[in-house]
Amino acid sequence: VEIGVMITLSILWIFVAIITNRIIRKSIFRLLRVKDDEPRLLTLAKLLTSIFRYIIWFIVLMIILDIFGVDLSPFIASAGVGGLALAFGAQELVKDFISGAFIIFEDEFKVGDLIEVDDFTGTVKSIGLRTTIIENWKGQQKIINNGQIRSIINHSKSNSVAIIDFGVSYDTKMDNLYQLIDNFIDIINEKYHDIIERPQFLGVTELADSSINLRIMAKTKTLSHFQIERDIRRDLVDFFREHDIEIPFPQVVIHNA
Repeated sequence: VEIGVMITLSILWIFVAIITNRIIRKSIFRLLRVKDDEPRLLTLAKLLTSIFRYIIWFIVLMIILDIFGVDLSPFIASAGVGGLALAFGAQELVKDFISGAFIIFEDEFKVGDLIEVDDFTGTVKSIGLRTTIIENWKGQQKIINNGQIRSIINHSKSNSVAIIDFGVSYDTKMDNLYQLIDNFIDIINEKYHDIIERPQFLGVTELADSSINLRIMAKTKTLSHFQIERDIRRDLVDFFREHDIEIPFPQVVIHNA
């Protein structure tokens, strides 16, 4: 009868642990208002749920052992020694977990951001407690331990800048060109909604061997600068052809002796 009572109590405590874990999980997700399109909150909710789950099961295990009359002193002492040994043996793992927690809490970057880590630039695919996965435009994935992330460049935190360098022939009349470029900037400023400020014409940047090089700069929405640069270069080609402005190419002049 006594053994039956102990087994029954143990089963009841297991049910209590299961129900408590479910209640805590739902409460955390409801409190944080987690949605599928918010990876930071989703990761944070899973982290808190895991921590509470381990704590609850540890407490229930201790209660069940106590019900069966097991002396917990040796387990507590062993846990202290084992925990110390584990701490020394798993320093890198602990470091990864702590770094992952800081990344999540401080919102250094999130899933979908374009970041640069150790000369590798890519989009964040996932953030875990131990590792972060980044994928570049070639489809190559870099898996980084969170503890190894020393510093990052987050290209998604602010607006981007499109830089368009182009060249014209040395025979070009610069006064006329400057007027035409001013009109061209008005056109592209109205044409592209991803440009958030009127583009700036910075003028001559270099006197090259075969061309006078100039530059246009435009502030764009985050990560839109790559496409804007390609579009403006295409528009420049059409615009120059329409106004008979020569786009130079390398030439070699040979003089007969």
